[in-house]
Amino acid sequence: MDAIKEFFNKCITVAKGLVNDGIAYAKAYPFHAALLAGLAAFILIILIVIISLSVKRKKAKKRLAAKEAAEKAEAEALQAKQAEEEKAKAEAAKKEEERKAVEAKLEAQRIAAEKEAEEKALAEKAQKEAEEKALAEKAQKEAEEQTDKETATAVAEETVETNLYDELKDAEEEDDIWYDENETDKAARYKGKWQIYRVVTDEAYTSDDMYYFELHASNGERLLSSEEYTSYNGALRGIETHKTNILKGNFKITLSKKGDYVFKLLSGKNMLLCMGENYPTKARCERAIESTKRFAESAVIDENVQDHVIKIPHEDETDVQPLPEGYNGKWIVGSKIGPNGEKLFFFELFANNGEKLLASEDYTTYIGAVNGIQTHKTNIQKGNFRISLTKR
Repeated sequence: MDAIKEFFNKCITVAKGLVNDGIAYAKAYPFHAALLAGLAAFILIILIVIISLSVKRKKAKKRLAAKEAAEKAEAEALQAKQAEEEKAKAEAAKKEEERKAVEAKLEAQRIAAEKEAEEKALAEKAQKEAEEKALAEKAQKEAEEQTDKETATAVAEETVETNLYDELKDAEEEDDIWYDENETDKAARYKGKWQIYRVVTDEAYTSDDMYYFELHASNGERLLSSEEYTSYNGALRGIETHKTNILKGNFKITLSKKGDYVFKLLSGKNMLLCMGENYPTKARCERAIESTKRFAESAVIDENVQDHVIKIPHEDETDVQPLPEGYNGKWIVGSKIGPNGEKLFFFELFANNGEKLLASEDYTTYIGAVNGIQTHKTNIQKGNFRISLTKR
């Protein structure tokens, strides 16, 4: 410690000596002192400039290094972000492929299920058609057997009738019978008759008169019965219309829901004119059509109008209750085998309690029956109803 103090003291002493010497020299030589001072100042300025430039260079290097480090960090961050995005894209692509694979598998299963269901439906349809065909063939075979049986019976009856006619004819020639009838009376015996009826009620009051007519065979059998007409002349015109369409053969045989055969007489526009009686077999229904043709052509109109008395039913005065909430009926489409073995469709409307409200005509296709339901619904909603009192 003493040595350091001694060193500093020596330095101070030397410095003081130098300063004193310098001051003395400056006083002795002022020009030289100024020159030396200027040179020293110049050297000092240069040193300051060098030091400042060095400091600026270091700062610039630091800033450049910091900038490079920041850029490097930003580049590394960008690279990391791109890597993460590529990784996310790869994962998304993988998930999309997995989703597509699952959808493709489900679609294949759905197609297979639909194909299996379609094949099953086709098989069931083929089986059903085969069963229906078998039933139709069986029904046709039974009908043919019944027809052959009835034909044989008819031939036998015709033979008996022919023999009876021959006996009656021989008896007529021998004047044993028919001696009191002229030729007109004998011809009228085998002619049909158009009988016109006037519908009357057993009440004191009545609405406008209604008329209908029936075609009877020579033995009194009723062959057909018409709808109602509002006048006697309308009934006469209806007879002519019926005769025209009967002679044209505008008949159609249908099978009723009870299993009976009935013929329908249609107009030129395929509108229903009337229906015949019910027959247990198709052969008897066809013979009835032939009888209708034969008698309609030669039948005479009985001008003696018969009164058909009907009793008007008493009105039910019970108040109509509103329909409960959720009251819905049911349209049921049914099918049956027609007289020629064809499949026919029809529909019925039922109430909630099972009461049948209406039944349709026959349709040749299921779609026709469905369209018929829509047509009926449209006219029901429009209120296209008419209430009439029939001859029954």
